[in-house]
Amino acid sequence: MGTVDLLGVDFIDAQTGWAVGDIDPRGLGGAIYQTLDGGLNWRPIAHTNEILTTVDFVNRNVGWVAGHAGRIERTDDGGLTWKPQRIEREGEVLNSIFFIDQQTGWVAGGSGLVLRTTNGGETWSKVETARIEDLWAVRFSTPDRGWIVGEDGLVLSTTDGGNTWASQPSGTSRALLGLAALAKVVIAVGEGGTILRSEDGLEWKQVESATALTLNAVAVSGKIACAAGAKGTLVESTDEGLSWKTVTASSPRDLNSIDLPDPTHGVAVGQRGSLQLLQPR
Repeated sequence: MGTVDLLGVDFIDAQTGWAVGDIDPRGLGGAIYQTLDGGLNWRPIAHTNEILTTVDFVNRNVGWVAGHAGRIERTDDGGLTWKPQRIEREGEVLNSIFFIDQQTGWVAGGSGLVLRTTNGGETWSKVETARIEDLWAVRFSTPDRGWIVGEDGLVLSTTDGGNTWASQPSGTSRALLGLAALAKVVIAVGEGGTILRSEDGLEWKQVESATALTLNAVAVSGKIACAAGAKGTLVESTDEGLSWKTVTASSPRDLNSIDLPDPTHGVAVGQRGSLQLLQPR
């Protein structure tokens, strides 16, 4: 995928996925790539004129990207064409987008920004969080129950579909950059190899991560969890995040995003088009 820094990746099944990233050096805007063979081969399918930081698909056809200048776009044909859903706002940075179904989604961004839609992104409403910290990741386990993580160890929680958010004690002051949620387990990762785990979505416990390097993203599928970060760092858990071990990476470049479409397949992407295929076990 060339020399473009990749910032987000999302798979809908073991074979079909998309990655987004920085401005293409040829002046083509934010890069959007697709793979149909599990990440072995990628092709550029579209671009925007802004850096794209995050991508989320709910099926093979319908998905969203978001990024700098408050940009949000939707596709209904698997990424071949995109429709802007939000007027650009100078200075806004959107860091994470997540849809739990084809209608309901959330975005987290810089300076405490949270957005919510209930109509597939046709309209987005700003949710007051009373926070000024940069927010790095948002995930929901049900339409009502969700979490956001950010700077200074910030954890926000909602039980009403993201209408209101309350902070939770995290036990750390380090930035939390990645988040993954299952029905009964939530995992957050961040600076200095920090890994936090919650079994009830209320209380968080720090677990040994097997690395002191920053972890930028985490993904879960079944009992398998994988986190990726600085200098190609990869750590893996086979017990829903209770214990972790390091995984040898093929490149020392920073990994920015990771997804596990199923417990036996994972893909991480990062700096200068770096790509890591995973087979957790």
